[in-house]
Amino acid sequence: MTQFKKLAIAGAISAAMMGAPSAEASVVYNLNTGLANGDAVGPWSDGTNTSPTGYTGHLPATWLDNIQTNNQTDTVSTAGLLAAAPSTTLKVESLSNRWNPANSWGNALDFGLITLSSVSNLTITVAADASLSSNFKPGFTLFSGWDTSATSNKHGSWNVALPAVPVNPRGTTGLTYLGQASSAVGGGTATYTFTNLAAGNYSLWIGGAGLGTSTTGGQTYVATLSTSPVPVPGAVWLFGSAMAGLIGFGGRRKAAVTA
Repeated sequence: MTQFKKLAIAGAISAAMMGAPSAEASVVYNLNTGLANGDAVGPWSDGTNTSPTGYTGHLPATWLDNIQTNNQTDTVSTAGLLAAAPSTTLKVESLSNRWNPANSWGNALDFGLITLSSVSNLTITVAADASLSSNFKPGFTLFSGWDTSATSNKHGSWNVALPAVPVNPRGTTGLTYLGQASSAVGGGTATYTFTNLAAGNYSLWIGGAGLGTSTTGGQTYVATLSTSPVPVPGAVWLFGSAMAGLIGFGGRRKAAVTA
């Protein structure tokens, strides 16, 4: 029983050091119907009328996911949009297959904002919305940071091809390229796990990987964002065990003095 208590204390100390928050994650959507061809701000589905707190860029943010816990999964979708704002006729969609390097175009992208409250592994999966019979070929790029430029513009080409890593594409500032994934299959799925991401802001750009061909109308998608804890270094567990040992030693010493 004494050993069990020591291990429990060590676990509690290690958990405290990790500082895992307890708040729920949430997704909010931009309800401005001018986002398709303009650079408008809100209103947002949480009742605000301007851009999310801390976002100062000129690119139109289409949704925001606040991820405040590990082992958390959030979904960005038309169903989620309609649940948040039942009266809207908007959809979660990319305008055409223009994410791909051969024929990329910023106006066709969906620009999502992400916040992480703690160090995490983040798995991003973007798929065609099967519930809406979408034949979307998804592609996405993740950047650390949020755009801070007052003159950035989604109207124009951009290139996601490696090794030509994009640096602040579309006139943005504050973005650092982290990685990308795509599918060449209509109705397919693109997924990528980003490991050991620091707490902070991230930007997710989603479009169609259409191999140089455009499509008519919007292509609906579902984006799933799932976090998991970064494994605690062995040194931390050793520290917790050492602390538990000291606590146990102190208890024995006190008992010997009072005996």
